[in-house]
Amino acid sequence: MFNKLSLSEQVEDALRQEITEGRVLPGQRVSIADYQETWNVSSTPFRDAIRALEMQGFVKVEPRKGVYVAPMNIETVNEIFDLRIALECMAVELATNLVPTGVAEEVRHSYVELQGMLSDENHPELGARDRLVHDLARDHCGNRRLQRMLVGQMDLFRWAQNTVIFNLPHSYEVALPEHIAIMDAICERDPVRAAAAMRNHLEASRERLRSRLAATASSQKK
Repeated sequence: MFNKLSLSEQVEDALRQEITEGRVLPGQRVSIADYQETWNVSSTPFRDAIRALEMQGFVKVEPRKGVYVAPMNIETVNEIFDLRIALECMAVELATNLVPTGVAEEVRHSYVELQGMLSDENHPELGARDRLVHDLARDHCGNRRLQRMLVGQMDLFRWAQNTVIFNLPHSYEVALPEHIAIMDAICERDPVRAAAAMRNHLEASRERLRSRLAATASSQKK
């Protein structure tokens, strides 16, 4: 199973994927012993992996209790989306005048096409296309340092996004008009409007998740 990077890096990547894909949920205890047995890996690589994931904000280590996935609370959501808004708005503003016309029009067409196929059965396709505008902004921003920063933070973004989907099953459909608004601005070569549309989309995504988290917390207190 592990054969490319150092063992601790491979364990780190595998555990991060368990978290970002929702197989271990926010607040849930990470059963290190079970993973060690399943993956046939000793404790030292796990210690290094947990230390790295703790620094990245994915897990919390509680002495004498264990390792837990970090909570996806309003504070976490705000921190992740603050970072995402800063980086992605810059990326889409830079990309608007750099992305080839054909590429931009193809992405816009993909979103428009989805409007006619919204249903529960099409969620895999919705998920795949949901990322198109974000990938376009990253790949065509023309700034390699910004690209590396976006790649480095992508797992955090994906973790927050997957939490949105888990809590709000129809969030892809809700976000679709917001994605089209971004692509309209890009296709019209209006970088300021594209950045504003990206900010509106990310702020709306943040607010949808914050509202759902607040409602969940309120119901749990009753």
